[in-house]
Amino acid sequence: MEIRYLDRQEHERSRKLYEEVFVEDEQAFVDAYYQVKAVDNEILAAEENGEIVSMLHRNPYTFRFRGESVPADYLVAVATRFAFRRRGLMSALLTKALRDMEEQKYPFTFLMPADEAIYTPFDFRLMGNDDEEGLSELSQEELSEDYDLYTEKDEAYARRHIDWPGWESTPMMIRLLHLPSFVRRIGAEQEQSLNIEIEDRILPGNNGVFRWDFSEEGSTLSATASKPEIRVSIADLGSFLCGMLGPEELPGLKDAENPQSVIERLGRVQVIDGIYINETV
Repeated sequence: MEIRYLDRQEHERSRKLYEEVFVEDEQAFVDAYYQVKAVDNEILAAEENGEIVSMLHRNPYTFRFRGESVPADYLVAVATRFAFRRRGLMSALLTKALRDMEEQKYPFTFLMPADEAIYTPFDFRLMGNDDEEGLSELSQEELSEDYDLYTEKDEAYARRHIDWPGWESTPMMIRLLHLPSFVRRIGAEQEQSLNIEIEDRILPGNNGVFRWDFSEEGSTLSATASKPEIRVSIADLGSFLCGMLGPEELPGLKDAENPQSVIERLGRVQVIDGIYINETV
């Protein structure tokens, strides 16, 4: 079994598996997808005897994150042929994709789950995004008034966008990747620091004890030998930073020596206020 990224000229080869697994997609939509999205995306595939038996697609987007443009890939078309399921292929593909994106210093990735339970073991969590169709008519300036994180609709977006009638969005899931790139946009109401132990089974660079230093503009993480004041999983950290978990709801508080002090400092963190994503693929 070989796992690799397909060359661009090979992307059409993945269509056979796409049509085999996503039988609910209309032929016209699949045509549009392979003519628009699959032309220049990244397709990570597992092959056996030259046949693609499992795959995932990394569709590139640019987001506006508190005034800065950041890259983030939308993971779609995660599929495995029926005869090759339960062999760990999806796990291998997701793990490689996550590590590759972290190495590229992408702050996060996201997906629209067919079933949340499939992706929670990989530390994806619901991000609480707004996806109302009417918001798509707002200008970027108008979106910035209410959302800290939203899709940047630049020239590349216009070229790669598929507007499909009748498409119904569902809640998205987010996964933190390169933490320094993410937290540099997360400030606090005042200067402060917190020693935090982060647990990430998939991305070793996120795993360890860090001193988390905040200013009003952003924050930094630096490795430390000091004793952690709280332990959190990368998934819970993502939920907290996206406003889905309050400081007092973090499971790691039960083991903190001074939970009230930790809650007070985390309560001053300027977590993301408003996420708007309404994309098909």
